[in-house]
Amino acid sequence: MDKRYTALRIIGTIYKVVGLIAAAITVLSALGLCATSVLGGPALDQFAQQYGGGDTGVFGLAGGMVWGLVAGISTLILGGLSALGVYAIGEGIYLVIALEENTRASATVLYRQEVAPGMSPSAR
Repeated sequence: MDKRYTALRIIGTIYKVVGLIAAAITVLSALGLCATSVLGGPALDQFAQQYGGGDTGVFGLAGGMVWGLVAGISTLILGGLSALGVYAIGEGIYLVIALEENTRASATVLYRQEVAPGMSPSAR
């Protein structure tokens, strides 16, 4: 069969590519957020001690690690769900196209079986 709906195929592919790019950006953002929080905790502690802020308490190294981990995991979950949703839209477009192609093929087969072998479709 011929390939129909070229524009929809392009749109579906674009959605799938954007979904994959969003997933990659999500993973990089989550890792960057974790690294920044872990490295920023001691820097904040040193800054507070240098300028008379005293002890930063939970905002030190342990606090930076914990909050960085929480922020990284939440970023990973929410960004992953968003990327999955965008990718699913692209797959949904391809699903609708495949559904239409299968319906068209089934209708063609049923029509050919219904018409007598010696009769032309217009003589029916």
